[in-house]
Amino acid sequence: MDAPEVSTSRRTLLKGGSAAIAAAFGGPIAALATRVAEASTSSCMAGTSSVLLDSPYGPLSPVNDLTTGLPLIQLPPGFSYKSYGWTGDLMADGLPTPSTHDGMGVVLSRRVGRSNELVLVRNHERSNGSSASGIIGASRASVAKYDTGITSSGITGYQQGGTTNLIWRDGNWAESYASFGGTYRNCAGGSSNWGSWMTCEEIRSNTVSSTGKKHGYIFEVPADTSLTAANVNPIIGMGRMAHEACALDPRTGYWYLTEDQGNANTLYRFLPNNASGGLNSLHAGGVMQGLKVKNVNNADMRMPTLCQEFDVEWVTIENPDLDGATLSSVVGNVSASGPYIQAYAKGAAIFGANEGVWVTNGVVFFTDKQVTANPNRAGRIWALDLTTQVLRAVFVSNDIRVGNSPDNLCVSPRGGVLFCEDGSSSGLTSSGTTVSVPAQRLMALHPNGGSYEFASNNYNFTAAQLAAAGKSGATTGNQRNTEWCGSVFSPDGRVLFANLQGPGITVAITGPWANGTL
Repeated sequence: MDAPEVSTSRRTLLKGGSAAIAAAFGGPIAALATRVAEASTSSCMAGTSSVLLDSPYGPLSPVNDLTTGLPLIQLPPGFSYKSYGWTGDLMADGLPTPSTHDGMGVVLSRRVGRSNELVLVRNHERSNGSSASGIIGASRASVAKYDTGITSSGITGYQQGGTTNLIWRDGNWAESYASFGGTYRNCAGGSSNWGSWMTCEEIRSNTVSSTGKKHGYIFEVPADTSLTAANVNPIIGMGRMAHEACALDPRTGYWYLTEDQGNANTLYRFLPNNASGGLNSLHAGGVMQGLKVKNVNNADMRMPTLCQEFDVEWVTIENPDLDGATLSSVVGNVSASGPYIQAYAKGAAIFGANEGVWVTNGVVFFTDKQVTANPNRAGRIWALDLTTQVLRAVFVSNDIRVGNSPDNLCVSPRGGVLFCEDGSSSGLTSSGTTVSVPAQRLMALHPNGGSYEFASNNYNFTAAQLAAAGKSGATTGNQRNTEWCGSVFSPDGRVLFANLQGPGITVAITGPWANGTL
């Protein structure tokens, strides 16, 4: 068995990217970002891929949960965490916590009396079921629901995805409640800057339910649904497709969108008619566009080299609600959404399977999680400079130990990029050797294009162990190779929130962040 690629050489992350981060923050954070920029000025080596680095935070080891006492995850020295919202736990509204936790965002920071509160919205990537009782909030009229009908083909049954809202108060979990239901596979999404969450359905479907509803849309969920219920109308202008995530550029009001449709997707953006924002403002429509490489029609972006750059432009999609179909593309016949079919016809680029997206300081980071053999691919992270419209491959993994199918990602207030793994328990190295990995991880992107481990899934418990911890209904057995998702930092950078999807658990991690790049 060959060893994973390991190096301490430094490569440029993105020209001017860290400098922009430095300008956005003052004091010690600005100084740190400046040091990162200075450490990333050497030229990139063409034809190379990313490598695994030692973590500046130190080695990982099992750490007991401060809530249950169970060693749910592995962390570096000095870090601790509190779990909450396990699948089946009763919420403040008396309903059980839904399963399959996924994307999540901090949507509001507020002062309540003498307390400081953060409001998070969490997706539940549930698909369909045979009973209407499985719809999130089915028994509560107060929980907004998009579709309570049944489909007879394709996504057969009742749609059981949706969202829950969580409250973090003064460093502790306080409560949670159901906030939206009747949707299909709410994968990731994105936070607005006006106190709401855009929750994304991950499905390419032309199926119509018994209530006349189609699926594959984005919906808006407010921070406090007791004051304003979630809007049950989809944001049609943002497209009907296998949405993964979306992210707002606060400088322009534009939204950047990813689609997880294998070999038939590009990066998208939505230019809203009402760019000033506000609750329900995106329903006023806008223009949807797809990314194209300049002077190259349908550029295949699946095999870049580390730090390879492309000049890009945008093509307009006339009908964001067009049905999907089979597309004969330069990479073969692919199942494609209506938006991509139109973008492709105008020369849009081809990515493997785009997932997480985050906008910070004029840069759009997004992941391509596709893992293949011959050629070996284990995931990419791209960075688009919105000023220059130059796209750069800032992370290229051809070895699952360097990065194993990067899914959700986030950027800390200190400027550090963190991604969630959603890969297989075995796969290929860059040399073609098959290896096994013990667990899925939270991985940090080093400014030189390498990666390092920040956390690892350690969930493997018997029914007796779970019962002793007060979690008798929780999932038993080895869940270490189930995905991480929903990573997001608190606005002050002190807390990292994330989800373990397999058992369905949310964790809040704290510790000495200043010891590393996060």
